[in-house]
Amino acid sequence: MSIDAVDLIAFDVYGTLVRNDYAAWDETIAQLVREHSLSVKPHALGLSVEPRILHREWNARESQFRRQRTNMDDPERSPPFRTYFEAWRDAFEDTFEALGLSADPAAFSRRCVERMAEMPPFPDAAPALEALAPIAPLAVLSNADNPFLDVLARCGWRFDAVVSSESARAYKPDPRAFAALVRATGVAPERILYVGDSPYDDAHGAKLAGMRAVLIRREQTTMRTPPPDGEALLAPDAVVESLTELPALLAVALERSAR
Repeated sequence: MSIDAVDLIAFDVYGTLVRNDYAAWDETIAQLVREHSLSVKPHALGLSVEPRILHREWNARESQFRRQRTNMDDPERSPPFRTYFEAWRDAFEDTFEALGLSADPAAFSRRCVERMAEMPPFPDAAPALEALAPIAPLAVLSNADNPFLDVLARCGWRFDAVVSSESARAYKPDPRAFAALVRATGVAPERILYVGDSPYDDAHGAKLAGMRAVLIRREQTTMRTPPPDGEALLAPDAVVESLTELPALLAVALERSAR
């Protein structure tokens, strides 16, 4: 399987280059509960809740935000844009109220944002980026608040363009998010290859925007936007099990274009 030569290779970040699975979020929520318990005044009660229960209840509300944030039938009529910080803060507030807990939702949301920048990279990410850099410019388009993407510098990665949902004011698969990538890079959609782990946000969204798409299948169950019920998703141009397969796909394309 191969794809045509491209002028830009763009990546999703979380679930593609950097870990963002449910196990990682279990760890994050457990850490937040521990931090809260240590920060309360002497003789005050910590959060009397099992972290997995807190995560489950919060995730149900967070997933609702993902389902409702974009009107794919008419993106211009989507709800007003909210950052993850804002949506997560509101989800924590509702969760604490439902569970009868006393804690600061904004503080919990802020720590989640900070934790996103601390997530570990997948082992195949750095070798793949190093191998791809001589082939084409590299860029990022990520459903992320701007501070999340501090993870790129922490990993020592440099990209020609970095576009977040916060800067685009739209979330993938909204075509407006991919249009922001086109504006930032000046590369026509049909000359961009987009690589991501979500069949809906990444592969479907990129194809809808006129780009070529590669879907990477990760073993971890990743935090993804649930596609609408019955939605027929556009298929990616290629599916890989590791990012290290990408240079070979592009090499074949370059050989064909040189003939």
